[in-house]
Amino acid sequence: MEKAIVQVLLLLLVAAMVSVGARKLKLPYTLALVVAGIVLGLLHLPHLAGLSLTPELLLAIFLPALLFEAAYHVQLKRFLPDAPAILLLAVPGVMVAVTVTALSSYALLSWSPLALPLGMSFLFASVIAATDPISVLAMFKSLGVHRRLYLIVEGESLLNDGVAVVVFAIVGAVLGIHTGHGAAPHLEGTADIVVFGLKTFGWMVGAGVTFGVVCGAVVSLLVRVVDDKLVETSLTVILAYGSFLVAEHFGASGVLSCVTAGVTLNVLGTPYGMSPKTRVAIVDFWEFMAFFANTFVFLLVGIEMDSVALLDGVVPVLLAFVAVLGGRAAAVYLLGPLMGRFGSVRPIPKAWKHVLVWGGLRGSLSMVLVIGLPQDLPGRSSLLILVFGVVAMSLFVQGLSMRPFLAALRLIGQGVRADDYEAARGRALMASAAVREIGRQEHHHTFFPPVLVRIRAHYESRVAHSRAEAERLAGDALPLEHTQEAALHLLTIEGEALRHAVAEGIVGADVAEPIFAELALRREALSHDEDPEHLKIVIDRMLDSTPPGATG
Repeated sequence: MEKAIVQVLLLLLVAAMVSVGARKLKLPYTLALVVAGIVLGLLHLPHLAGLSLTPELLLAIFLPALLFEAAYHVQLKRFLPDAPAILLLAVPGVMVAVTVTALSSYALLSWSPLALPLGMSFLFASVIAATDPISVLAMFKSLGVHRRLYLIVEGESLLNDGVAVVVFAIVGAVLGIHTGHGAAPHLEGTADIVVFGLKTFGWMVGAGVTFGVVCGAVVSLLVRVVDDKLVETSLTVILAYGSFLVAEHFGASGVLSCVTAGVTLNVLGTPYGMSPKTRVAIVDFWEFMAFFANTFVFLLVGIEMDSVALLDGVVPVLLAFVAVLGGRAAAVYLLGPLMGRFGSVRPIPKAWKHVLVWGGLRGSLSMVLVIGLPQDLPGRSSLLILVFGVVAMSLFVQGLSMRPFLAALRLIGQGVRADDYEAARGRALMASAAVREIGRQEHHHTFFPPVLVRIRAHYESRVAHSRAEAERLAGDALPLEHTQEAALHLLTIEGEALRHAVAEGIVGADVAEPIFAELALRREALSHDEDPEHLKIVIDRMLDSTPPGATG
């Protein structure tokens, strides 16, 4: 036990040092972890001897933490306008990518010592199918990439995790490999395999989502009656791991269950049942859990990896990387024309499709899946080298080239640039909240008046300075998206006020109906127009128009 504690503390210390170094060098954190893991593996430190990843540790501890942390931050309403596009990329897109990657890798690697049979090529393709663009999304935000592109990449990466794991389970079952979801019945041809795959896919996805919604709704009800941040944080832990384990127990997708549970809690529980201090505590806790999980996955994989075998397999890994990139490109470019033909989906600009291809980095989930394969599986060592090599190459090549790639496509600065602007905006919001609180305290005569006068002057000065700084940094383009967000939020407030008036009998339902329709039209115009120039026209018309019912 003492040795295990020392090992955990040592890895956390390494992770902290890597995090600081990556931030100073402006490198993706996961990329730095890969390098650190390889270095630790080469050093053969005695304190880390015997440390290894087991499938049970990965699936039971690390995977739910990574999934829930990502899902809990999802603002569902922001994804709805592009939900069909996200679903196209995450479901049929994964199928196309797996198929193309499997066939390409089977052909390209046939001459090499890491050659895989066709069935194992499909297993490799399903393992590597999930995208994990965490570092890319952070770069999007800092560089001011268009918010819609940010949301499409984020939403697709979250969903395709679950779909990729389902495909992985189906391929494993067909090949007779134990992946925790049972073995396939005797299948005698392509038709049997297709029928089995469709049935399994339907059950794993449908039941997984159902379990996640039910578990998330139950915990959402519980947090409404509990007002204790420690208890509520504990409930989120139960939800994350419980939803995953319940789904897995019934042969459904634990990944989709955990993701759906996190989104459900965010939609139903967080806004209505959690105090601000609880929300902060839960976000901080899950950010640490994700940091902890990513740290151990990447570092331990690096420590366990045979660096000599990895170097010997550089050429096959490069070819496998080309196959994976080809599969991703096929999925995006083949499905691209369909994205403007379903529901309210708007066409995706050509340059964005290039970003969707190049920004589809691979990450921790692929590591988790391949390490979870049985130790005695023929070809497992080749799969380990290929998967780890492709993930590392993805982080190095795609991750490090993303900034110049975006610059070449002229996509930098199309949305809100974060950093200094958002910091100034945050300081202004903080100081404004303090001024409001001073007003309440003044009303209740809590503090000595001269003290409040001096404090008020200080905070009002901070508000003015921070707002001026935010306006200076914003320039001409940045306020547009925040104006859009503010207008949408206030439309929601208007709708809630009208619903309350109808419920109280102040306004009749018949009278309210056309007003609700008008609100819906205004929301539609604001929500589904991402062209900056046209969006500015919509906002200007809305804010400068004569109020309904006004005369003169």
